[in-house]
Amino acid sequence: MKKIIGLLSLVSVLVFAACTNKPAEVQKEVIVVPAQPVIVVKEPQVVVKEPADKNTTVTLDKNGVKVVTKKVDISVKKQ
Repeated sequence: MKKIIGLLSLVSVLVFAACTNKPAEVQKEVIVVPAQPVIVVKEPQVVVKEPADKNTTVTLDKNGVKVVTKKVDISVKKQ
């Protein structure tokens, strides 16, 4: 019985001693990585031209509706 009490007291002293030891300060190495460059996207430019005279004609009579259209020239240029 004395051996068991002595063994338990020795173990408890060792556990207490192990828990109270403060670890040495560890210096961590920090690597700084530069951020990726910011890409600025330009908004598309809208060019508004005056419409040509009466490209579309709508006629309404007793027989119904008659719609006449003309070909419109549209061009898109990439800058």
